[in-house]
Amino acid sequence: MNPPARPGCNRPVLLRLHSVFAPLGLWAGLIGLACLVGLPLRAQTAPAAADFGPALMTEWVRPEYPAEARKAKAEGTVVVEFVVEVDGSVSRETVHESADPRFNASALAAVQKWKFKPALEHGTPVASAMRVPVVFELAQLKQKNAPLFPPQVLWPVPVKETPAAADRSIEPEYPAELEERRLPGEVHIEFTVDAAGAVSQPRVLWATHPAFVETSLRAIARAGFTPARQGPLVKSSRVQYPVVFGSMGAKPSDVLAANGLTVMGGESLVRQPQLKMLIPPVFPQGRWLAGESGSCTAEFTVDAQGTPREIAILNATHPDFGGAFTAAIEAWAFQPAQNDQGPVAVRIRAVHEFAQRSDLAEFRLGARLKPGAEGIAGPAGLERKLQPLWRGFPVYPQALLERKPSGEALIEFIIDRDGRARLPLVVSATDEAFGWAAATAVSQWVFEPPVRNGQPTDVRVRIPVGFKPPEK
Repeated sequence: MNPPARPGCNRPVLLRLHSVFAPLGLWAGLIGLACLVGLPLRAQTAPAAADFGPALMTEWVRPEYPAEARKAKAEGTVVVEFVVEVDGSVSRETVHESADPRFNASALAAVQKWKFKPALEHGTPVASAMRVPVVFELAQLKQKNAPLFPPQVLWPVPVKETPAAADRSIEPEYPAELEERRLPGEVHIEFTVDAAGAVSQPRVLWATHPAFVETSLRAIARAGFTPARQGPLVKSSRVQYPVVFGSMGAKPSDVLAANGLTVMGGESLVRQPQLKMLIPPVFPQGRWLAGESGSCTAEFTVDAQGTPREIAILNATHPDFGGAFTAAIEAWAFQPAQNDQGPVAVRIRAVHEFAQRSDLAEFRLGARLKPGAEGIAGPAGLERKLQPLWRGFPVYPQALLERKPSGEALIEFIIDRDGRARLPLVVSATDEAFGWAAATAVSQWVFEPPVRNGQPTDVRVRIPVGFKPPEK
C-alpha cells in the first residue's frame, strides 16, 4: 500500500462529492447503473405525477355549424393544430387537415375560445402544441343543449415531438495518448440543445476511458444541431448521444498485442476476445514519488460473458504494482472469444510496464509533491466548485467475494489543470483490495478544469469511497 499523505500547509480538503459509491462486481452491472453518473448516490424518489403532464382542457366551446354547410347538409372534420400557452390560453391555431374548407373558420374560432391548464415539465408550466379533430355532424343541430365537453376520443392530444438531431455526423479526434494502444471506445453523453441549436450542460453517462471524454465533449460542443420541434414550437430538450471511437484500423489481435495481452492456446478459436474496456492500472503514488519504475505480469480468464476472472499475479517488481494491476484487470471488459460452438472462456497473459515518462502529466505533478517542493493546494479559493463530468464506478474486489465484507477507502488524488484525476493515493482502507479498487475508479474521473485567479490549476482533494458486496 502507499504511505499515508504527508502533513503540511497543502494538505488536501476532504471532497464530499457523495458519501458512498455503489460497488459492482460485473461490467454488465456497471452498464446498468451508468444512468446514475453525476447524481449523488442516495435513494432517489420518482417525481410526483403532477410535475409532468400534457395540457388539460378546462373549458370547451362547441363550434357553430356554418350556414352554408348546414344548408348543403354537409358534414366534415377539421383537424386543428394550436399552442396552449403557459397561461392556458390558445394561440397559433391553424388548420392541419380538413375534409371541407367550409368548416375551417368555425373550427378555428371555437378552438381559440377554449381554456386549458398548461402542460407541466418539472413542475413548471410550459407552452405545448396540441392537435384536435373538430367534428361537424348534422345530428348536433338537433341537440337543445351542447355538452360541457366532447367525447374523450375528440379531446386534444399533444403533437408528437421531433427530437433534436445533429446536422452532420460527429467525428471526434482520437486521443493522442492512446494512439499506440489503439483502443476502441465509447462515450455516452447527455446534453441540452436549446431552441437556437446550441449545446450546453453536458453530462457523461458512460465512458470506456477518460481520454475519450475530453475529445467527445469537444466534438459535441462544435457540432451543429437542429433543435427539437413540437408542431410550431421550437423547444429546448435533453439529448443522449453515443460517441464511438474505432481502433484506428487495427485488427482485434493487434489491439490485444498493443496493450500487452496474449491469448493462451487460442488456436481453435474462430474469434479472439476483443477489448471493450481497458482501464490502465494506477501508478502507485508512493512508488512514483520514490522514483521507482517497475513491471507486472498477470494471467486471468475471460469467461464466456467477457468478464475477467481467476486473476493471478505471476510476478511484480513491487507488491503495490501487483495490487494496482489486479484492480485494473477486474474493471476490464471484453467481447468473449468464440469457437465453432459459440462463446468460450480463454486464458490471457497480461504484461504492464510502470514507467516514469517525462511526457506524462504525472511527471509534472509528482515533482510538485516531493519533499521540499511547492506542493499542490486544496480547492479553497477556486473560482467555482469542482464539477465532475464523469465518475467511473468502483468494482467490488473478487478476492473478497467469498467473505463479502462491506468497507471503505479514503483516496487522495490530484485534479490536474485539464480536469483529469491523477496520482491517486490510498490514505486508508478497511482492506487493501478496497484501496486499490477505489484508486482505480477514481483514476478514471474527469472534471471541469479547476480555475484559480483566472487560470486553470491543479487541485489536491480527498474522497471516501464505500463498498457493499454485490447481491449476486
